[in-house]
This record gives sequence, C-alpha cells and structure tokens, in this order.
Amino acid sequence: MPSPPAPSPELDSILRRELLPGERLIWSARPSPPKLRAAFAIWIFAIPWTAFALFWEAMSFMPWFASTNTPSEIKWSFGIVFPLFGLPFIAVGFGLLWMPFGVRRKAAQTIYGLTDRRILRVSAGRKRDSASVLYNQMGPIEVSADADGYGTLRIQTGTSRDSDGDKVTERFEVLGVPDVTRLEGLLVEQQTAR
Repeated sequence: MPSPPAPSPELDSILRRELLPGERLIWSARPSPPKLRAAFAIWIFAIPWTAFALFWEAMSFMPWFASTNTPSEIKWSFGIVFPLFGLPFIAVGFGLLWMPFGVRRKAAQTIYGLTDRRILRVSAGRKRDSASVLYNQMGPIEVSADADGYGTLRIQTGTSRDSDGDKVTERFEVLGVPDVTRLEGLLVEQQTAR
C-alpha cells in the first residue's frame, strides 16, 4: 500500500485559514498524484489527434520542399495557408497531451478538509482557489475505492439545465485521497448528527 502524501505545513496552514470562526476541522488529506491515473485516459484521443495534426503540418510543407516543380502560385497560397491552418490543431494536441501532468501538478497543491459544517477543497498554486459544500446542500454520495483504500468521493450538490435543455448533475469531488471509506463514514456521521 503506498504511503499517503507527506503532510504539507503550508497547505495545512492555508486550509486552516479557510475555516470560519468556531468551525472545527475533523479530517484533512491531500490527494495522491499517482492515484489520478484516469487523467491519462485523454491520451486515447490526444495521441491520434496530435499525430494527425503533425502529419498534416508536414504534408502542408510539401510544396516548399518537394523535388517536383511546384508552381509558385501554389507555394505562396496553399504553401502558407495550409501550414497556418494546422498550427492551432497542433497546439490543441500538445495541450491535450500535457493535461494529465497539469492535473497531477494541481493535485500536489490541493488539500481537502471535512469540518463540523462542510467539506472543502483548497488549491494553492499561483492563486488560491477554494470550494466548499455545506451539509444541507449535499445529496447522494458515491464512493469508489481501490484495494489499497485510495479513492474518490463524489457528492451530488444539485442539478441544472445546459444550453440544450439537458439535465446536468452537479458534483463536488474529492479525488485520490487515502482511506476514502473513512471519509465517507465521517461525512455520514456528521450528516446524521444534524
């Protein structure tokens, strides 16, 4: 079983500053970046996308480097337009390939806390982001855990309609934390004590 991420005094201090007057911290944990493997699933799409974009870009330069006598009108029209057209697709591809590493980096700067009033998430990167859900705003809870106890807890916080009118379920997620079933037990205990 992997050991939990080392305590970060800086993150713990930031979490404690988020507490309201009189609020008591019951549980806190940091996500384990290696446990966020699901973020790499985007590569199923990102690798072919990026490969095709790079192939397109290479082929778009053919009028300039081909040994055939390409007319200058084609060189100066298609030879410029097509390479420029491919650049945004390459940028998107590299962004998709980088995304899992960004998720892991953000996880290393995140801490979750459970108090006697709410559950909260604080991320301290270049800027501090925090989100929380009060107990009376919580709906059904879903938990998925690995054999080693690490897992994800999802709390339904509401529903809304998207621009097409489809129903969208809003969730607060606690990702990749150790002993997620203990967190679920503490959360249910706090909800039933109300």
